[in-house]
Amino acid sequence: MKTICNPLIGLTLTLAILVGCTSDSVMQPEPCMEVLTYEAGVDQLIQNNCNLSGCHDGSGGVGNYNSYQGIQRSLENGQFKQLVLIERSMPKGQSLSEAEYEIFRCWAENNFPQN
Repeated sequence: MKTICNPLIGLTLTLAILVGCTSDSVMQPEPCMEVLTYEAGVDQLIQNNCNLSGCHDGSGGVGNYNSYQGIQRSLENGQFKQLVLIERSMPKGQSLSEAEYEIFRCWAENNFPQN
């Protein structure tokens, strides 16, 4: 009886592990229905939330987001995407609405078009 129980216990544990292990699926965001370019709306969002005195207005050492060329380095090196979309740590002292995050997400997914 002892030799029959050990294989049955092993088989039961193996099946429990296999059945219990499933692949987790991460929900993907909805595809972008409308993609704004920098010049067709994203610039205003940046001006209203990022290009503020003491932030990214060019008066300090943290970047000048007065133009596409001013923000381009942060777009290319991934800093904008990391801080705004992933960490959501920018803008400092305020938060974006979900609609604003969605505009930035779609802009990023389409490689930050200028015009």
